Amino acid sequence: MPDNWAWNTVYNVPLDEMQQIVEHALRNNYSVAWASDVSEPYFSHKNGLAVVPEKDEVSKDEKEVLFTKPFAQRVITQEIRQKAFDNLTTQDDHGMHIVGLAKDQLGTPYYIVKNSWGGENNECGGYFYCSANYFRYKTTCIMVHKSSIPKEIASKLKL
Repeated sequence: MPDNWAWNTVYNVPLDEMQQIVEHALRNNYSVAWASDVSEPYFSHKNGLAVVPEKDEVSKDEKEVLFTKPFAQRVITQEIRQKAFDNLTTQDDHGMHIVGLAKDQLGTPYYIVKNSWGGENNECGGYFYCSANYFRYKTTCIMVHKSSIPKEIASKLKL
């Protein structure tokens, strides 16, 4: 990553394990530093949502609907994420702070994210809801306290 200017150690964990680390940290009263791509048309700080429609290209009319009601989202696999990372459609745009877990009316999991763009920039006091699918698709890296990593994953990483 271009932003790793100090060239410090990073761990490239599989996507499912990265998500397990985040959820384990949040359930155990840790927060998560999160770097992600926020340039997608289905990321809207103003509307307090980051979601993943079934297709990447969304029309203006479709975009309006994305932020008004829950919908089924695309399932993101390791292969889909890696392709977006490799072809640079996922960029390292912005760092934020994941502070909690939530679900929508359909039971879709979301992360509660504190953004640094200020509390007056949306109706959520500067927070927004990021679907787990968006997280899986557009995350470039996370940073957690090593005590917040599940023991079996920490053991694999020799922590």
